[in-house]
Amino acid sequence: MASRKRRQSLVPSDLSNIAKKSKAKDDSYRKDNLLCELTKKAGLTLKNGKQPSVLDVSKAVFQKQLGLLLKNHSGDLLEDVETFLEEFGEYIDDQQRFHKSLQPCTVSDDSESTSGTVADSVLRLFLGVDVIQSPLMTLLLEKLQEFVGEEEDFIFHLGQKVYVPRLVLSQFRFLDRIVDGKELTKKLMEILGSSCLDVQKEIIACLPDIVEDSEHGEVAKKLRDELMSNKELTCPVIDALTYLSIPQDLVTEIRNSVLDMLKSFSICDLPIVVNFLLESITANDAQEVVTEIRSKVDFTSSSKLPAEELERVRTNIKLTVDALKGRMQFQRFVAEAWIKVIGAAKDSKVLDVFVLLILHWMNHKKAVESLVRNRIRAGLFTDFLLTKAFSSYSQVVREYFPSLQCLAQALLRSPEIVIGYCGSSVYSLAFTTFDAYCQQEIVGSLVTHIGSGFTGEIEAALDILADLVKKQPQVMARYAVFVKGVLDYLDHNNLTVGQIRKLYLLLAQLAYQNKAADGSYLQDDLHIIIRKQLTSTNSRYKRMGVTGAISVVHALASDTSDSEEELPADSYKQVIELLELVHKSGRRDPEMTALFLDSLATTIDTENLYSNVENWVAGNMVEAFEENYVMDVDGDDTELKEACPVTIESTYDLNKSESTIVINLVDLAQNLYDRTARRHLEADVSALCLCPLFHLVAVCTKKQSKGDLEAIDALLGCPVYMVEKTVSEKMATMSRKEKDIVCASVFLCINWFREIINSFASMSSAEVKGKVMMRLKHVCELTTILEKCLLQHPSFQPPPASFDLENSFSKTDASTSSAKPSAGGAEKKKGKKGGGKGKKGKENLEVSGASQLDKTNTQGSQALQKGSEEDSSDKEDQTMNMSVYRQYFRELDISVFTILKAGLVTRAALDSEMNTKATEQLQIGLPELQFLLEDLSLKLSHALVATATKRRSFLKTKSNKTVGFSSLDTYSPAEVAERAVKLLPCLLDHLEEACTFFQTLVAENDGVEDGPGRFTPEALAVSACYHLTLQCLLSLFSWNGFASDTHKPLLKEALLIVFRRMRASQDQSSFVSQQDSLSCTFQYLSNFVETIPTLEAAVTLLKLLAGLAERAGSEQMNVKLTKQAKAFLKREWRGADGERLKGAKHNELLLVVVKTYIVYCSEPLDALEEITTKGLAELANEDKDGCAEEFVSLNRHSFSTFYKVVLTELISHIKQIPALKKNDSEQVKEDRLLSWMMAVKVLHVAVSLIKVFSARGNLSAALKFGRQFVEIFLRLGMPLLDVTFRRHHEEVEKLLRSLQQSTRMLHHMCGHSKINKDVALINQVPMLKRSLEAFVYRVKAMLTLNNCQDAFWMGNLKNRTLKGEEILTQQSSIASSGETTANEDADENEEENQGDEDEDGDSEVELEAEVPEQETNADGGSYSEIF
Repeated sequence: MASRKRRQSLVPSDLSNIAKKSKAKDDSYRKDNLLCELTKKAGLTLKNGKQPSVLDVSKAVFQKQLGLLLKNHSGDLLEDVETFLEEFGEYIDDQQRFHKSLQPCTVSDDSESTSGTVADSVLRLFLGVDVIQSPLMTLLLEKLQEFVGEEEDFIFHLGQKVYVPRLVLSQFRFLDRIVDGKELTKKLMEILGSSCLDVQKEIIACLPDIVEDSEHGEVAKKLRDELMSNKELTCPVIDALTYLSIPQDLVTEIRNSVLDMLKSFSICDLPIVVNFLLESITANDAQEVVTEIRSKVDFTSSSKLPAEELERVRTNIKLTVDALKGRMQFQRFVAEAWIKVIGAAKDSKVLDVFVLLILHWMNHKKAVESLVRNRIRAGLFTDFLLTKAFSSYSQVVREYFPSLQCLAQALLRSPEIVIGYCGSSVYSLAFTTFDAYCQQEIVGSLVTHIGSGFTGEIEAALDILADLVKKQPQVMARYAVFVKGVLDYLDHNNLTVGQIRKLYLLLAQLAYQNKAADGSYLQDDLHIIIRKQLTSTNSRYKRMGVTGAISVVHALASDTSDSEEELPADSYKQVIELLELVHKSGRRDPEMTALFLDSLATTIDTENLYSNVENWVAGNMVEAFEENYVMDVDGDDTELKEACPVTIESTYDLNKSESTIVINLVDLAQNLYDRTARRHLEADVSALCLCPLFHLVAVCTKKQSKGDLEAIDALLGCPVYMVEKTVSEKMATMSRKEKDIVCASVFLCINWFREIINSFASMSSAEVKGKVMMRLKHVCELTTILEKCLLQHPSFQPPPASFDLENSFSKTDASTSSAKPSAGGAEKKKGKKGGGKGKKGKENLEVSGASQLDKTNTQGSQALQKGSEEDSSDKEDQTMNMSVYRQYFRELDISVFTILKAGLVTRAALDSEMNTKATEQLQIGLPELQFLLEDLSLKLSHALVATATKRRSFLKTKSNKTVGFSSLDTYSPAEVAERAVKLLPCLLDHLEEACTFFQTLVAENDGVEDGPGRFTPEALAVSACYHLTLQCLLSLFSWNGFASDTHKPLLKEALLIVFRRMRASQDQSSFVSQQDSLSCTFQYLSNFVETIPTLEAAVTLLKLLAGLAERAGSEQMNVKLTKQAKAFLKREWRGADGERLKGAKHNELLLVVVKTYIVYCSEPLDALEEITTKGLAELANEDKDGCAEEFVSLNRHSFSTFYKVVLTELISHIKQIPALKKNDSEQVKEDRLLSWMMAVKVLHVAVSLIKVFSARGNLSAALKFGRQFVEIFLRLGMPLLDVTFRRHHEEVEKLLRSLQQSTRMLHHMCGHSKINKDVALINQVPMLKRSLEAFVYRVKAMLTLNNCQDAFWMGNLKNRTLKGEEILTQQSSIASSGETTANEDADENEEENQGDEDEDGDSEVELEAEVPEQETNADGGSYSEIF
């Protein structure tokens, strides 16, 4: 009871408090006016601004009641509406009340609607009343002009800060009904022009939600004008345009306007702009729009921007790329357009990289990989581009890492060196730029490449890993375990010695040169593996062990600080023990010891080892060389000569009678091939170790005496015990053993002299230089002797000179005594020792070992069979191609080519002054010059990768092409290029000497190029030097490294050398631009065109000039190049026998000249027409041995070459004729029509010539390229004819007549192919006939479009042979089927085009559709093809 009393006493008090609070909270807007009266009656209570207005009824009821109240209030609706809005204007003049009017009302408890719910705002409720909607909209829009973007223009709405104009305009969105849409649109456009920028953006953003569909066109035009006048409105305008329903022609117009100003947009606007452009295109105009986007969108941003600004720019770039991705993902034709545009572009941009990655991600893998390869070949996809993409836009590229990795794998697997190099760059940049996950994936991928089994792929992967270890050893140490795993599969991976060397070296660097603790476990593993391999009985494993040991020595003993300190005792002991272990393991294996000596010499030469290690090596090796290979000169050598089965003599002594030592090469050769003694197995005295040991001794001596070899200079001129120089004349009567000794002696002597030249060529002493040049002369003489000996003993197996090969020299049994090389049996023995499990594995390895030797024999025999007979004055016998024996000669060091700086002396001067002038003036003879240039050309071609296609072979049978570059590969391409530039002056001297020689020869023959003396041995040698010098220049100037900014100064230096030769009188210190130096170099080399002796040299010169022209980008150079190519085509190229050159090689060279003439011509179609009409067509009227008058090099043997080039370049050029655009002028249309008329003429002449030159290759080319021509014409040519037919009906009619005749001939070729049952030709027939059928109906559509459909009629075209004879089998088939046609008997010659004038004066062209009669298929049934 007490509690109830307390509760009852509290009730009156609570009610009084609530009443007071409600009175205080009552915020109703009370005025005696029409606004309050009507709104209250309709069910809305307006508030004074502190609280939201209250709606007592539903929205629909309120709007209906308010409308009725306004209509029925006084009878004057207009006056009542005006009064109502005036009073409402006063109401919202108060800022607080205005803001509340924009916010939702609350629903009262008494409302039929759910109590407490939120209703529309007051303004939106009023806008739903038809009678006041339009004037109220005007009132609100006028109020927008009061806002200027100040802080007070923002309010908090639903917990967020909102711009008031945005709230005002949101009242207009998605109204149930708009009374006067046109007036609203007009008012919005007026307000748009007079408002501040922020309000303008808000108005534009809401336009698609306010304006009716019928007004979208007008709004779009207004927005386009705003876009043109105010760049700050770009984003809202384009965003609004995206949501407007606009006619296609207006869309195109707006899009073109946006494209015109695309360059002016800021990078922040690009995401929206690009999305609009790609969203508004169709398949027809996709390529055009994509081209504009690619050319005008530039992602280049300054790195000097503040960090926040730079990050904002990169974010917008990523958004732009995402916009591209979205459009390409949902519109396939956009992706296809990007592929076409990038493929046709002549430059490269970072945007290309992003687009290609997107396309690859979208499963356009094959197309992207092919496109990337083509652009790399063209020199457009460069390291600079990739570096820019990775360094500046890593967040974009990172998103597509899986595609990037897949693309890098495909590039690295390519057999083309340039493409593989690009793949290597992608891997390196990705590893450097991305996170740990990507780095691990990259290392794993590279290890997979190593296990691929393909030589080029393995080399590239190892090079990348080595580069990463060198640049980022700490990072790579984390992933060393992945790389070490390769050692467990060396047998399965079939790595070569050079590849194993790279693998061991990078592992050793990770183990020993990395300061982190990660490498300790790797050191133990390496030592265990290397010791196992060195103690193995398998020679392959031993070579692996040698390579690993040298790599560990390299890593342990390299003094990277250049401090001249000694190696610490522990490491020194470790190094010496390892070296002694290797030497001990190879005592009975000369090849292994030779590999060890060569590898150690290379390491000491290229690296800076600690002095105590160098001293130990030098002391032991010099002593071993003197003890085992150097003999004192003894007055009586009778006993020595008697012990040898062949006659020997002490010869090649350059020290006259002062020599006290001699090298007995014959004894070494005898021990090497004496199978009855065990001495040939001892490495310490083996002939195989002579040159490697001397190489090591010379390197150590140079290092210790700072480049001076005075301590061993006696070896330079000391004599050697050799077989007689006339021994080749007696070999026919010798035994096999004696022949082996003779040939081996010559090989050893050549290699000894080569190694002598390598060591002493860099010396500056005049006396030493003279002796080096004499040794070079001896090498050339001995090579000539060796050729004669090998002709007498072609099955001879030479001793190896390069020991890092898989199939090097091997020992044999005494029982081996057939015509096979003596190494055959032993190679089988080695195979058995290293074989796999079981008998089958051993047999396979045995066959493999023998096949390598058989291959060498086959090459030698082929060289013998292919030896050429030269009719010289002394009637020399046939000679052998010595290139197949290149792996058996010691490699020349790159320093040897300083000899080229000596002048050139002719053969006559050498004969008369061999011992005086040639030695004293250090002049070089023709054979020596040719010898050096051949080797230099090969080295430059190997080291300096050009932008042109250069392929590496995945086939082991061609591995000998990489032989002879072990020493060269220790230099980087930049170092090789630098040395080549230093040789450039002397190369140009020799080039000028050769040019002068042929100028004199032509002058003596009264201007006859192939006159007497042209094919003498001397002239042929000069000609070879001419070509080799040009080849060296081509390799140098074509190096793709010159595209890098790092190496551009080197290119400039090379060009300045030529520039100063041309303009010696000019001030040497004056500035010369690269363009001027390129132009001058081009002019200098152009001077040699008239004296080019061979077509091979001419092609090399053209390639050189073309490379300079492309680098300069000069149209004037292209014109000159065209003239030079034409001059070569006008020459008649003859061989030494006086006959015209012919054959596959000649035609291949001629193809390059013809293509150069066409491609670099300013008007390629003119060049094609000239070759077709003045060359190919004229040849048809010549006899069998005749040639074209304008192009003398064109004859029956070279016709197919010219023919294929013409058709290939015709197709290539018509692809570049731009497609028709709507805004093209009449002049542009006329020019393109003229181009098509010329192209059709070329096709017509080319196809017609098949009647005369009906070879299978010509037929195949005509069918293939004829089909492509028709397809391209349908795509690019017919749209042009559609719009030019009425204005140029005569030209169009002529074009179609000519093309129709060509298609008729192509149809006859189809019949000819089927009659001859040529499968290769028949396979092309279905696609060609499909294209011909499409052409017929496309012409009909064109005539219909121009109201000339009556001019089109169909006739029946009979299938005929090339000679015009009807194919009777088809006629019989038709007769048996009983089917007839209206024009069955009409002959082909009776079918023609006729033109009549119609009522409007326009011409009607009457065209026939070629309809072949029914043919019988192989099963006896019949089918119909319409053409």
